[in-house]
Amino acid sequence: MTCAASAQLRRRREAARRVPPLACGCPDPWPCRCTEPPFTDHALDGWVRAARHLRSTGRTPLLPLEVLRALYRRGGADRELAELLHAATAGVVA
Repeated sequence: MTCAASAQLRRRREAARRVPPLACGCPDPWPCRCTEPPFTDHALDGWVRAARHLRSTGRTPLLPLEVLRALYRRGGADRELAELLHAATAGVVA
């Protein structure tokens, strides 16, 4: 890591310590995802269609971890797809 990058990370940590915790309990607002709305069924259907299309062309899609978790929770064919993609990418996520 360069000297400039380590200085930036140090300043970021110091700034995060000065901010009071959020109402959700997260100590830092930058990586907090608590206030983001959950995926809609329409959005998840789009991820499923895109993943299946890429698989039909011989490629393995990398889906975000949040999407894989939401698909897994839906169960059925979506859970099977999430498990298949996770295994095919050896756990690597976007």
